Amino acid sequence: MTVTKALPPSAPAVIIGGGIIGVSTLYHLAKKGMEGAVLLERKQLASGTTWHAAGIVGQLRESSAQTELSKYTARLFTELEIETGQATGYKQNGTLHLALSDIRAEQLLRNQDHAARMKIESRILSVEDINELWPLVDTSDVHCGFLVPSNGQVNPLDVTQALAKGAKARGAQIFENTKAIRILTRNGKVVGVETDQGVIATEKVLLAAGMWSLRFAAEHGVTVPLHAAEHFYILTEAIPDLPRTLPGLVVLEERLYTKEDAGKLLIGGFEARGKAWGREGIPESFEFDELPFDMDHVEPVLEKFFTRFPALETMGIQTFFNGPESFTPDGRPYIGPAPEMPGLFIAAGMNSNGILNSGGVGLTMAAWMTEGQPPRAVASMLAARAHPFQKNMAYNAERVTEGVGLHWGLHWPGRQIETARGVRRVPLHDRLLAAGAVMAERIGWEVPMYFDLENPSWTERASLGWQDWSERVKAECFAARDHAVLIDQSMYGKILVQGPDAVKALNRVSGAEIDVAVGTSVYTQFLNEKGGIEADVTVTRIAADQFMVVTGHPSQIRDQTHIRAHAEHAWRFEIFDATSAYGLLTIHGPQSRAILQQLSADDLSNEAFPFGAAREIDLGFARVWAIRRSFLGELGYELMISSEFTAHVYDEIMRAGAPLSLRHAGMFALGACRLEKGFRHFGHDIGEEDTPIETGLGFAVKLAKEGFVGREALMRQKQSYGAATPHRSVSVLVEGASAETGPYLIHNEPVFKDDALVGHITSGGWGWRLNAMIGLASLNRENGVTKDWIDEGRFEVQVAGKLYPLRVQLGAFYDPAGTIMRG
Repeated sequence: MTVTKALPPSAPAVIIGGGIIGVSTLYHLAKKGMEGAVLLERKQLASGTTWHAAGIVGQLRESSAQTELSKYTARLFTELEIETGQATGYKQNGTLHLALSDIRAEQLLRNQDHAARMKIESRILSVEDINELWPLVDTSDVHCGFLVPSNGQVNPLDVTQALAKGAKARGAQIFENTKAIRILTRNGKVVGVETDQGVIATEKVLLAAGMWSLRFAAEHGVTVPLHAAEHFYILTEAIPDLPRTLPGLVVLEERLYTKEDAGKLLIGGFEARGKAWGREGIPESFEFDELPFDMDHVEPVLEKFFTRFPALETMGIQTFFNGPESFTPDGRPYIGPAPEMPGLFIAAGMNSNGILNSGGVGLTMAAWMTEGQPPRAVASMLAARAHPFQKNMAYNAERVTEGVGLHWGLHWPGRQIETARGVRRVPLHDRLLAAGAVMAERIGWEVPMYFDLENPSWTERASLGWQDWSERVKAECFAARDHAVLIDQSMYGKILVQGPDAVKALNRVSGAEIDVAVGTSVYTQFLNEKGGIEADVTVTRIAADQFMVVTGHPSQIRDQTHIRAHAEHAWRFEIFDATSAYGLLTIHGPQSRAILQQLSADDLSNEAFPFGAAREIDLGFARVWAIRRSFLGELGYELMISSEFTAHVYDEIMRAGAPLSLRHAGMFALGACRLEKGFRHFGHDIGEEDTPIETGLGFAVKLAKEGFVGREALMRQKQSYGAATPHRSVSVLVEGASAETGPYLIHNEPVFKDDALVGHITSGGWGWRLNAMIGLASLNRENGVTKDWIDEGRFEVQVAGKLYPLRVQLGAFYDPAGTIMRG
């Protein structure tokens, strides 16, 4: 096929990649009224991964926002054929999940709770029900099933063509056999795309090139971490009397899935350890290609196929298929603006979920590219969460071998990544290991989760409740309450904003007043135009024109981008990523002041050094920035130390603290303590769709301050509701729960008041200092959430299908007045 029409000289937007994600975005751009948007495809539409996808369409996802987008995809597939006249092969025959263990059965019960909250019909099925619905499956070891009737399946090629037809009918243009060579920029911003057929001028480009995205982006200095892996499935011969309405079947614990396919069964699996493909790059000729079927590699998976579906022994296998699919290091897509290049957007790394993501991602990217904001929160999928080191090809090739198994396997709080480990280490890494640190991986960082000198390794026991390390975490929490703990948080982002206009740049994005005295630490949120929370940070003024922003490690790149994106061009300031330049040790507990005072001649008394203050002090033989804060809710200090002095300061603190029962603590203890204090966690309890006013953080906003992003939206919200808000973050406590038997709050559990659904749990867990199951919840009420309404009580939480009494209050359950932290 040859190109029969010339490229336009310019376009309002250009999409690189003709898989279902790129075509869906083109369709949604056209539907929003953008005429003349262009899509470039190096070969033919859907010829990379889309064409061989299984096409299973599910709806339940990890968050409410993502579930709503998946529900939209399912609706879109029902409407496309009517709109375009192009068949999509979509049918709502449902999805059936099987549980082979108690933990999976509990997960399915929790999924049913979540489905009901999201208004998605679902049912828990007995083994007898499963046998009647799916007679070909062996249920001898099955505990129960979970059926979502409104899920379905679609023909990926057909639905891509339907989206393309709908886009072209509204004025969009598609150019196949047209290769994008590079993105053109001026002063770092997108101005066009060079192709092998000419140049198109544009200020907006979407990179949706699937498994090609990593290398193409890296050539432009942009990070899109993903890699292709081989994916295997088989297709049986035709099966007489096989119902065309047979639900798709998922056996997560065996990494299997199957669906009816034109009278046959398509059965696929995801190995615990997959095979990276295309380590040296993808062949230029690749188009609708199949890969060799590695029978030796797939044999363990095939054995599970034949055991789970005994009838396969007498069936013929028509096709043994192997094709590439791309996966990301953390199992989530990358979507949104590229922080390195204004005007470039990313939508790639769908982790074998491209079909079910397609409608929601297309809708999201079209809104982002035309309105500057996504329609729903997508924080966990933001392209800006990627860190520059993740452009490394070998890192992505190593991680993808495990990413295949992580995508389709059982998950629990102790499930750990094993590949590409030890990439990023805090200065004290070896000392922490010697102290018994049990490490988890977060964006390459080795992060201490808890300490156990006797058994410093993760358990293999899957549990949603009591863990093998719970006693260790309990001891760490008690030490924070009674003595002192030291936590290494050096992996947190440290962003230095400096220059004559640094205060203007930070005040523009911050709800709080940042123009404070030198030596003051400010807790604030970075906001968007809707008043939503884009970051949750502390900002310390360390000099007249220097500010240090401390943020969570996932936000290290994102927060810098947010500041730059809202600053005026003429402002004189610069941003320096100081994360690796400083260690960050935090010490908490009633003995923390006494320990530090032994090492410093500076006055650390409450009168001289009150809560919220920041001082550069002597500590041992080093100079350290100390900040009076504690995310645990105890007397505490955050110590920012130049990296070369971190080991010395650590050694001195441990020496001085030993007689006062100082011990190490990890992130599990920090998380448990912050829940008891009702401290919000960005990404779980607060995010882009939540405002500070709605989430109990209005104290951190100064509405009298002029000109900050989101101010008008917050003022309208304040005026509309007064003391009430449409939704409110609250502290909750489950009556009668125990650490050993639960029920355990985790995430998404529905909350009821007088039998009416009024909200859900945003995060939860056992509070050791309170000896109670506690959490944070988001409550909703049409007339606004008020203190009086909350104080009426009569709340319940649903956990795995059962209702439990729930205490709810605005303030924290642990030290609600904050006297300990400020003492």
